[in-house]
Amino acid sequence: MIVTKTGFPITYSITNPGVHDVKVLETLSEEANLPNILGDKGYISHKIHEKLALKGITISVPPRKNMDKSEKLDHSLLGKQRKTVETVCSSLEKLGCQNFNSRSVKGLESRFESILLAYSVLLSRAQRRFEGTLRYSLGY
Repeated sequence: MIVTKTGFPITYSITNPGVHDVKVLETLSEEANLPNILGDKGYISHKIHEKLALKGITISVPPRKNMDKSEKLDHSLLGKQRKTVETVCSSLEKLGCQNFNSRSVKGLESRFESILLAYSVLLSRAQRRFEGTLRYSLGY
C-alpha cells in the first residue's frame, strides 16, 4: 500500500502472503504516479532503485545498521514519514482489515476497499477538526 504524507491510502495490491512487497513495488509506484517513495529496509536493492529511476521515481530507504558510513545518508526526516505509514497500517488493522473470512478474491477486495473508504472518511473528518492528525477517530 502507498499512502500520502497526511495518511490517506493512494493505491494497494492484495497478494499471496508469500510474495515480497518488492515484487509489487514497481506496479504500485506507477499507479501512484509519485516522484518520491519511502520504503522500508527491504527495498535497499540497487536493481530496484535503478529500475524506478528510469521511470523518474526515487525511493528513499532508511539505512541498515551494518551499512558502510559512505552509503548512509541523512535520513532524519524518514522517521517521521515512516511513522505515518505505520500509523495508517495500525489504524487499518484496528478497523479489522486483517481478519477476513472471504470466499473469493473479489469478496476480499470488496471488504478491504470498504474499510479503506471508511478509514478515509473518518480521517478526513478528524483532519478538518485537528489539522495534521493521523487519528481517524477522536475517541482513542
